[in-house]
Amino acid sequence: MPKSLYAFIWKTTRRDQVLLCAITLLVAGLSMVPLELQRRIIDDAITNMDLHGMYLLCGLYLIVLLAQGGLKYLLNVARGSLVERVAYALRQQVFHHLIGAGHPRSDDAHPVDKGAIVSMTSAEVEEVAGFVGDSISMPLLQAGTAFGTLGYLFWVQPQIAAFAVLLFLPQLFLVPLGQRRINRWAAIHARLLRKLGTVVVSEGKRQLSPRHAGRRFNHLADGARRTRVLIYRVKFALTFLGNFIDAIGPLIVLTVGGWLVLHGRAQVGTLVVFISGFQKVADPWDQLLTFYRTTSNARTKYRLLTDALPSMPPASASDSSDR
Repeated sequence: MPKSLYAFIWKTTRRDQVLLCAITLLVAGLSMVPLELQRRIIDDAITNMDLHGMYLLCGLYLIVLLAQGGLKYLLNVARGSLVERVAYALRQQVFHHLIGAGHPRSDDAHPVDKGAIVSMTSAEVEEVAGFVGDSISMPLLQAGTAFGTLGYLFWVQPQIAAFAVLLFLPQLFLVPLGQRRINRWAAIHARLLRKLGTVVVSEGKRQLSPRHAGRRFNHLADGARRTRVLIYRVKFALTFLGNFIDAIGPLIVLTVGGWLVLHGRAQVGTLVVFISGFQKVADPWDQLLTFYRTTSNARTKYRLLTDALPSMPPASASDSSDR
């Protein structure tokens, strides 16, 4: 298999990724339209007591929301279908490569037992395949939405937008630091689960004494538990930071924007748009950080798979769906 996760993704799913990116660009392009419509409804229609104009803008707002929701539905269905095809292809590859005429294959450099195969064909394949659907279209959508909205906010009122940007800077340094620790513990956890599967398979065939199998099972299960607890501590600390930034953002917008409105340097409609716009930046920003963590975890799991399957050529997900 290709050593790089993204080389594997592009080799096996490039046609699907192009389609997903095309739909994604349409969704991202529509994300700024509701903000401008909100501003126009408040500052133009309501302020000028233009009832006909308000109805027209509200109707256009509804059409945009329906179009955006329909495109997101198509995008999610296409992603889900791709994920399942890749999962099927990977499981076929693991099975046919590691299981010959009814018994696991292995060599001196890469021994693989049945317990590891169980773990690989379930959790590890599932995580790698799940990432493939989001690998290109998801960051494109979130980055397009976040930076497009941010650009619009800078165009409307750069001072408030600058304060909003400063809020997100700490995460650029803290998230990579925490993720490196999570990656290390995730790799250890996956290897412990493989060994745990081996103990279960061996006990089922009575290859180990019950007492020895019980001690080894308890030791491995406790190690898996402890690594997960370590992952949770860092993961939820990063989640706490993200939630705090999301919560304090509207307060800063109201403080800075309110001062500008009271001094006649901004309109009320602009302030309303910023509260809504901040959420449109915060949500995709959180998704991008989650995607970064997911990418790191998927690369770790993919590396474990490639280490176990050193000579297996990658199969196309579309080919596997035809079998």
